Amino acid sequence: YKDGDYIGISGMEKAYETTLRGKKGIHIEVVDVHNRPMGSYMNGIYDTAAIAGKDITCTIDKRIQQYGERLMANKVGSVVAIEPATGEILAFISSPGYDPNLLVGSVLSKNYKALQRDTLKPLFNRALMASYPPGSIFKLINSLIGLQEQTLHPGNLYPCRGGYPVMGGKPKCHIHSSPRDLIGAISTSCNSYFCYVFRAIIDANKFGTTKRGYEVWRNHVLSFGLGIQLGSDLPYELRGNVPSVDYYKRKFFGKNDFKSSTIVSLSIGQGELGILPLQMANTMCIIANRGHFYTPHTVKAIDKKSFTKPEFTRKRVTTIDPKYYDIIIEGMADVMEKGTGAMQKIEGIDYCGKTGTAQNPHGKDHSVFVAFAPRENPKIAISVVVENAGFGAAWAAPIASLLIEKYLTDTIKRPAIEEKMLNGDLIHKAIPIKN
Repeated sequence: YKDGDYIGISGMEKAYETTLRGKKGIHIEVVDVHNRPMGSYMNGIYDTAAIAGKDITCTIDKRIQQYGERLMANKVGSVVAIEPATGEILAFISSPGYDPNLLVGSVLSKNYKALQRDTLKPLFNRALMASYPPGSIFKLINSLIGLQEQTLHPGNLYPCRGGYPVMGGKPKCHIHSSPRDLIGAISTSCNSYFCYVFRAIIDANKFGTTKRGYEVWRNHVLSFGLGIQLGSDLPYELRGNVPSVDYYKRKFFGKNDFKSSTIVSLSIGQGELGILPLQMANTMCIIANRGHFYTPHTVKAIDKKSFTKPEFTRKRVTTIDPKYYDIIIEGMADVMEKGTGAMQKIEGIDYCGKTGTAQNPHGKDHSVFVAFAPRENPKIAISVVVENAGFGAAWAAPIASLLIEKYLTDTIKRPAIEEKMLNGDLIHKAIPIKN
């Protein structure tokens, strides 16, 4: 057994990992049709002792990794935490998980099939592969694009009457004071406001056509590492989805142009958008750094010697001028001070966050929350997704805030919130995602 693959010999013969001369190595053994050992193949002439590997030091912080796994127990979703200044991944959780020991030895095949049949899909790495509608957290990116293109100014006031008035109250919105400026709209997560913002970008006269306006908008979005592979050192990372112009031309029957009203759901992070949790956390790094990020990675040292691939130390910048991030950060601070995330304040820590409630066609909304902390000189950026759990403030925000508190203070001073999150069982209430 080597590198996770069976070594093919002939007939029903298989190879598996065993202990050889006190070291891990390759031992090839013949088994019968019932998988019973029949002795060494060719009297063991192909058995070899393995060369000792090198120690790898990971960037994962043991404290919040273990704590995050406890908080996500009996929940479906993910947690990704990154250090903004370096791109080092501090926590990486996909829930539910599984015991890796189940996939070792002669029981591997049986256990693998059982895990594959599990409707909660424990083998599916949600942090790297699940493409979720981001919901309201995407409003931050739309705001930055509007500011960059000068189609939005922080003082712009837009109305909300329980929804976007121009389209008869759709998309709908919750009740709040109206009209709002940009900071107020971020704080209250006003859907109507960001419909105005999005359409002002796409329909700007300087672009000539909606198609061209959309191409400009999409290029800005891609610069945040969305819709592309970030290139982390973790396997099987997917891209997510930021629809192309060609996609919409096909969808709308080959038209060369299309209306902003038909894709307005993108303004609030819905529609065809799909964002990975790793990308969500990385977006928080970008905002915390005011416009740049380092490729997220997990290897810190090899044989106790610092090791970072050159591409992981290269600063990657977005298309948004750094000067526009301050107003967004102020709005995110307001979210935690008096907005949709105000219930998750942490004593002594001034931090920035954004709640999201992501609609999906498979059941109850997903609870989404992103944040970075502290506001000045951020040490941690985080994304939490809890599937079929409702509002972002209900589950994702409390879990993220507890992890931030644990990481920055190594203590938890909100036992009631902690108890609810640790004991919360959403598995039996969640509706499994269909293929």
